[in-house]
Amino acid sequence: MKIWLLTFESTYTRKVGGLAEVPPRLGTALKNKGHDVTVIVPSHGFVKEHSKELEFIKKYEIRNKTIEIYKYSKPPVEHVIIGGDILEESEVYASEYLLEKIILWSIGLKLYAEYILSSEGIIPDIIHANDWHSVPGIIGLKSVYDIKGSRNYVGFYYQIHLLSRHYYPFEQLTYMIGVDPNKEIRGIYGWKTFKEYYELSHGYADRLGGLLSDKTLTVSREYIKEVVKRVGWDLMEHVDYIPNATTWKTEEIISNVLKIHEDLKTYIKDLNDIVSNRINIRKYFLLEGLGKMSGGEPVIDDREFREFIDKIDIPPFIGGGKIYPFKEDGPLAIITGRLARQKGIHVFLKAVEKITYRVPGAKFVLLLLPVWGEKKLAEELIEYTITMPDNIRVVFGRAKSIYQLAHLAADIMIAPSIYEPFGLMALEAMSAGAPVVASKTGGLAETVIDIIANGVMGTGLHVTPGDPDDLADKTSDLLLFMNTINYQLWSHEWKSILERINNKALVEILLSNPKAPELIRRSSIRRALSYTWDKSAEKALKIYVGARK
Repeated sequence: MKIWLLTFESTYTRKVGGLAEVPPRLGTALKNKGHDVTVIVPSHGFVKEHSKELEFIKKYEIRNKTIEIYKYSKPPVEHVIIGGDILEESEVYASEYLLEKIILWSIGLKLYAEYILSSEGIIPDIIHANDWHSVPGIIGLKSVYDIKGSRNYVGFYYQIHLLSRHYYPFEQLTYMIGVDPNKEIRGIYGWKTFKEYYELSHGYADRLGGLLSDKTLTVSREYIKEVVKRVGWDLMEHVDYIPNATTWKTEEIISNVLKIHEDLKTYIKDLNDIVSNRINIRKYFLLEGLGKMSGGEPVIDDREFREFIDKIDIPPFIGGGKIYPFKEDGPLAIITGRLARQKGIHVFLKAVEKITYRVPGAKFVLLLLPVWGEKKLAEELIEYTITMPDNIRVVFGRAKSIYQLAHLAADIMIAPSIYEPFGLMALEAMSAGAPVVASKTGGLAETVIDIIANGVMGTGLHVTPGDPDDLADKTSDLLLFMNTINYQLWSHEWKSILERINNKALVEILLSNPKAPELIRRSSIRRALSYTWDKSAEKALKIYVGARK
């Protein structure tokens, strides 16, 4: 099959969040199964910076705007990049021109489809669009491919990675893209005009994407419930999910870290060392590694945010986004992902003082990707870091040189999301042997197996979303629980830690099996490795084929 994956960001061009990983990873797995796959993305400045690596396809001048289409063959799966004009702005989601970008990308998609249809007779079998930014693109492409009586059937699939509240005005989806509102297109209610489908959706992007597609997809079984509530119960039988996965493999993580941090070769010989002798990696990370970011790190794409972070030089911030390492070792929890309230960062801040009261030496390292409009939350984090320098470090932006090292060093990860469709960060942590304190919501409720209910087969603890007290209690308990591995069994120190754990079920697990922390690390690794892109591709193909029957 010829499959097109539409996405507003890709890890091979511009990455902001988890969405950038999914279409190209799924596309690569589909390609490996023998399918012809193309990822189609906006440039976000990539064309301007990498023109020598690209193959020029076509240029258009439309409404005083320039649209340029290129092919990028360097990634494992082929990319078609639509650039020109505002699409060359590098800030992916900047609110001042986000909608203009979406509309211009959608026009480019339509023009590209018309071009390869007329010049080469190429028609895709599957168009798999991702998130609300791609809905206008679906409409533009359906205006090209939905022809009554045609033998060519193009399957449309709309995947929601994170529900939005976006509404499109009618004019944006018709006249601005060049679509006749009275043209009949195919949706879940059969052949109707675009205007009729728009009225059924009331302009709500996620519902409209679902109405116009063979299937509405999401990323976890749990999140289907939220999707159906929002897009409408009439779509319930048309909703399915394709789980995300991680490309992280434990042995590869170790290899990547040792290439950068050669001093750790003394402590890491094989997989067993990150399971049973993790404390030496943690000490290195906290006392040295944090201060060894490469010269250009952390990388922050947003110019305004970059300038804001560069100026902070109050300890433990050094300036330029860099930080001093800690002066002392201690139980370590990490938080990764976007700098957004959806990720529950504000809940963590409400819980952190209670955690440090119970675990005074606790260390928290937050590796966060800045998001447009979250400067106030960043200021809160900076204030907490400055006032709690013995406990907190925050890295704003991408810091590849220490990112996987942080996961190998961590005793646990905290994932306090208010809602989370999937939660790729939890799989990354578990693949490095770190159990997760995770909000019981969406994908996190599935990927993280609760230790209290499942013993050493568990991979973390579930907490109530938005509850700082529950987060503080469970984080404190799991930090203490995992750190018993660093003391001789049944010693005075080991017993004293046991006495500080509040949850009786966790205490019982340790008493019945003192090596429980090590077994839980191994369970975490196994759980993460069970989520593969190959399995996700198999699920996608079943859905594609099933909908076409």
